[in-house]
Amino acid sequence: MIRALLVDDEPRARESLKVILERYFPEVDVVGEAEGVDDAFMAIQNLKPNTVFLDINMPDGSGFDLLKRFETIDFKVVFVTAFEEYALEAIKFSALDYILKPINTNELRVAIERLTSSLDEKDDLAIKLKAFFANMEAASQEKKKIVLKTSESIHLVPIQTIVRCEADGNYTKVFFDNQPKLLISKPLKHFEDMLEEFGFVRVHQSHLVNINHVVRVDKVDGGVLIFADGAQVSISVRKREQLFKLLNSL
Repeated sequence: MIRALLVDDEPRARESLKVILERYFPEVDVVGEAEGVDDAFMAIQNLKPNTVFLDINMPDGSGFDLLKRFETIDFKVVFVTAFEEYALEAIKFSALDYILKPINTNELRVAIERLTSSLDEKDDLAIKLKAFFANMEAASQEKKKIVLKTSESIHLVPIQTIVRCEADGNYTKVFFDNQPKLLISKPLKHFEDMLEEFGFVRVHQSHLVNINHVVRVDKVDGGVLIFADGAQVSISVRKREQLFKLLNSL
């Protein structure tokens, strides 16, 4: 059972979320509400929720200010936000759970399903928050970081250290220039959507590459990309023209 605390300075927003949860999600028990950072801090200590639906911008501070008050965070957090695009990017790269205002029931359902399946799992929120603040403060794309979760660990890595990603069924192998590869339980399309603006190009059905790490392009057999570690990735016929145009523009 999800025991939820709703934190939002807008009474209408709290009521709207509460009504949706009570109507469509019987697995969620709303144990309380709070309208600000101080109020929420006391409510979490007294009510012991295992999940907090947390607004980001409130009059007496932010949702992040609230989380900083806890030495150990032993509850799940779903941010409920109308944040602008640049901040949403930082949230996504940090692997933080969020839903957008106004609440979409289908998006909320995905968040609830994810919560239900992970309530008993340790969630290192501290690492995710570290990534979020690093991305918010990063002056350039080269300094942005991403959180990658394996079955054993949570990794915080600079995006530009990723050399390439390779599909492995519903998983993705992520290769780096400075550490062993990681196996992530996300499809390659997930990484394509997140990384395309950072110089990553889908050159094959099974391969997404960071064009900044390509050291040579051989035109034999339709085209092969060569990387510093000796790895070779073939270019699909469908992607060949698009890739060569990109390379010629660099």
